[in-house]
Amino acid sequence: MKKEEIQRLIDEGYHIIRRGVPAVVKGDLWEYLNNLDDDSGVLVPSDLLTWSDGELDRIKKA
Repeated sequence: MKKEEIQRLIDEGYHIIRRGVPAVVKGDLWEYLNNLDDDSGVLVPSDLLTWSDGELDRIKKA
């Protein structure tokens, strides 16, 4: 995954990527994230913008 792709997801209104699939969270994002299991496979696109290109290349897309 490239930073341009991640920025596009943010621009299109997606809040999370869960198991490789972009999704919109209804309600409070942080409350939603706090209620997830650690192994839920959820990534936050705004956080991904801080990752290196090498780290982003390891993200599987759906």
